[in-house]
Amino acid sequence: MPRTNDDANNDQQDSGLQPVNKVARFLSLSRSKVYALMEAGELPYVKLGKSRRVQWADVLELVARNTVVRS
Repeated sequence: MPRTNDDANNDQQDSGLQPVNKVARFLSLSRSKVYALMEAGELPYVKLGKSRRVQWADVLELVARNTVVRS
């Protein structure tokens, strides 16, 4: 059975560590903005050599913290 876009999205969300470019695409931000969020302490990251990776749960937490609900 071929993979669908939903399968790819579920794989991304189920995965632990994500590269910055995938996080940026998900958030519809530039990579430099994602790096700025990391430097500001808004988005925790793991540094592996020169690479940075972000836990998917932290991405979702960032979205939850910044969700605005108006009544």
